[in-house]
Amino acid sequence: MIPILENTLAARSLTFGYANARVKAMKKGLLQEKEFKAMIEARNVQEVYSILEKTDYRQDLVSSALKENTLADQIELATTKNFSRTLKKIVKMSPEKFREKIAQLFEKYDINNIKTILTSKHLGQPKEKIDQFIIDPTAMKSTTLNKCLAAKSMEEAVRALDSTKYGELLEKNYKQYQKDKQITGLLAPLDNRYYKELPQIAKNSFGDERFIVTMFKAQTDAKNISNICRSIKSGIGEEERRTLIANEGNIKKEHLEKAIKAKTVEEVEKICKAEINLGKAIEEYKKTGSLIPLEIELEKNIAKKGLHVLRSSILSIGTIVGFLILKEIEIDNIRKIIRAKEFNLPKEELQEMIIEAY
Repeated sequence: MIPILENTLAARSLTFGYANARVKAMKKGLLQEKEFKAMIEARNVQEVYSILEKTDYRQDLVSSALKENTLADQIELATTKNFSRTLKKIVKMSPEKFREKIAQLFEKYDINNIKTILTSKHLGQPKEKIDQFIIDPTAMKSTTLNKCLAAKSMEEAVRALDSTKYGELLEKNYKQYQKDKQITGLLAPLDNRYYKELPQIAKNSFGDERFIVTMFKAQTDAKNISNICRSIKSGIGEEERRTLIANEGNIKKEHLEKAIKAKTVEEVEKICKAEINLGKAIEEYKKTGSLIPLEIELEKNIAKKGLHVLRSSILSIGTIVGFLILKEIEIDNIRKIIRAKEFNLPKEELQEMIIEAY
């Protein structure tokens, strides 16, 4: 189709009408405020499980009911399966010419798979312990991922990924890993490459890429600030911090560079204040020394961007991407709830951790 014609409403309807209608129907299946309130009020993990049994998570809970797993682990496994199933369904229902693009936009799950597998090899964990938490690949071939998963050693796992777009990057960093055995230096560049490529991947003839890119840049900023602040608290040096940073967010590069060199978390907040307001969260950090309020505030910023994309994009790829971001947030909320119930966290503290995206 000629690009200029693709921008007409009629052309948009033909291209995205079916997919957008299906996504809007699926949005009705997202958990609402009443379900989250009920889970927060639940006395234990069993009650949370009972609430989720009455939702779209039921079939995933049934397939995750393994005796060797705790109830909390079964729920977490079910959320992984649910998202994997949802993502696969979204890609399949999308216009054929956009399927590859959508798969690429969510290629971070392929990267997460790689990171999970390589970390398990680094720790000497068996395949059986992690394969249940692997999401079906979006852009990567299943055979390649399975070969990596079945590898007997770190070197064999890295070699299994030679045919992927990350093969050369992993090969280059594996040499350094052999010297220092630092898994972070091997894995961090994978995220950096993904975020660097996002603006080009998101580009499309409907002109809504700016909404999509803004949302993903918010994710990049959240990842960067969190990594820098955690590095400061852990005493990680400037050079190692730099390997954890992706320079493709909304935060100016000169501000990011200053943040990398910062001595305290409070200093990071001041440097990035123009792009992200974390004032309330930083005050809480000063009282408790916990980064959780700061990271929750960053997650809320992403949620706002996701809702904006979903509401602003009509008959376009943005509607699809916005829905998947909201699905991610929903699953993160469920995982926070079950872990909070496991450790008997007060309801008031749990409520503060929940990201409202419904």
